[in-house]
Amino acid sequence: MAQLFSLGIVRIMKTFVTFLTATLILCSFSTPSFADRSVDKNLTQQISDILKECESIKSGMTRADLLKIFITEGGLSSQTWRTFVHSRCPYIKVDVEFAPTESKQEQPTDIITKISKPYLAWTIID
Repeated sequence: MAQLFSLGIVRIMKTFVTFLTATLILCSFSTPSFADRSVDKNLTQQISDILKECESIKSGMTRADLLKIFITEGGLSSQTWRTFVHSRCPYIKVDVEFAPTESKQEQPTDIITKISKPYLAWTIID
């Protein structure tokens, strides 16, 4: 009796795995929902380029490296923390932390210790 029961479970599991595999195969052929909409390829490429630029800045790089792509934004900041905006679009921002130094002024040689993922936000004007 136990052997018949376990054969039944094996058969059910095989059927389930087959069904799941077929479902995954069918889903992989479906088109993404945004494919029916008109996508601005030029805008998409520009944003892709900007995201790649943002990702090129890493911890351990300097403030000078960062300033090749970003500019400072107004608002609150300190020597060790500041929000920067992309030089081509002020709505694309990153928050950056720097290693503290003896100098009380921001220096091009300040080392980045942390950089946020890029995000969108309205411009801050002082």
